[in-house]
Amino acid sequence: MSTEPEVDDVQREHGGLGSYLRLLRTPGAKGFSSAAFVARMPLSMIGIGSVLLVEGETGSYAIAGTVSATAAFVQAFGAPVTSRLIDRHGQDKIAIPAALASAASMIGLVLAVRFHAPTWTFYLCAALAGALMPGIGSMVRARWARIYSGTAALHTAYAFESVVDEVVFLIGPVLVTFLTTSVAPASGLSVVAAFLAFGTLALCLQRGTQPDPAPQRGRQGMGAIAVPVVRVMLLVFIGTGTLFGSVEVITVAFAQEHGHESSAGLLLAVYALGSMIAGIGFGAVHLAVPLPRKLLILLSTMAATALLLPLAGTLWLLAGLLFLAGLTIAPTLITAFALLEDLVPAELLTEGLTVGTTGLALGVTLGSSLGGPLIDGLGAQHAYLLSAGGAVAAFVVAVLLRGGLRGVRNCRKPVP
Repeated sequence: MSTEPEVDDVQREHGGLGSYLRLLRTPGAKGFSSAAFVARMPLSMIGIGSVLLVEGETGSYAIAGTVSATAAFVQAFGAPVTSRLIDRHGQDKIAIPAALASAASMIGLVLAVRFHAPTWTFYLCAALAGALMPGIGSMVRARWARIYSGTAALHTAYAFESVVDEVVFLIGPVLVTFLTTSVAPASGLSVVAAFLAFGTLALCLQRGTQPDPAPQRGRQGMGAIAVPVVRVMLLVFIGTGTLFGSVEVITVAFAQEHGHESSAGLLLAVYALGSMIAGIGFGAVHLAVPLPRKLLILLSTMAATALLLPLAGTLWLLAGLLFLAGLTIAPTLITAFALLEDLVPAELLTEGLTVGTTGLALGVTLGSSLGGPLIDGLGAQHAYLLSAGGAVAAFVVAVLLRGGLRGVRNCRKPVP
């Protein structure tokens, strides 16, 4: 007789750190979660990997930066389209060919750069790689929702995925930098392509846990963006992403201005560590607070801690404030994705979750783009006003449009 817990055993769990272990003992969970971890590593690696490769061969940060930005920008718009097709036809039917094509485009970029092809081919390959990259994070969250929709265990599952996201963004940039600079210039993006291809294959071939295809009804022809909560959350995520993107670039400049450029990575690691710790704790506690109200509370704390960042005058003070700000990140994202899962129709779930990640990507691009000129004009410390502005904007949008955060709750049932 199997000793693995049934789904009902995890649903009855009322919290505690042990809930994570019970979650991973859910039949199929270890398999799809570990495969998704590998498959989403490229999200944190492709940007810096392409910058290092292109700059190393061309000597131009301008070309390298715009090639990287092209992949990120196109991916932000391509992912929701891919996710809509996944909702309609199934993860295995759409994500596998999309991931293989994206991986092939990454290899094309490596070859184009290494063999000094015309510069326009760099942008073409980067655009194809970004446009065709499936939203792995949304796909794995959709699997958890299929199993645990409407239960407290889904809160723990989303918390776990947020922690995994933090780990991905801690490990990925370090790994691709090591490969590109210490192994071979082409090895970084080549490994990124391999992670995407093999990780997606491993995930999608586990068909027993993937959501069933759900052809869209005529009234949903516009897709997930027609759902009020998705439109509101898109704006909230853009503001939140602006916070993320600006903090990254401004923190690097802050460390440089204080003569300790090498400490930038440690400062950002402290920021991510705060988020990871909060995510683990938040996922282990189930609060009887309606999701819309919980989101507003968390957005207000995120804004309050971000407003403290411009007060940092030393590296040590900045480290403390970044850790404090990081404590608000994972709980906010966990609640935001849970709210989307709660109100987006089942046949639009993957697309709806991907719109959230798209908003984050757009916000990150906006924050990093505006951060540079502000650093030049105001200095790094005062440039943190942009970070605070993104967080405050997310909160204000949620307050003004809070009516869109309510709706008829989904009727998805847990898998028997």
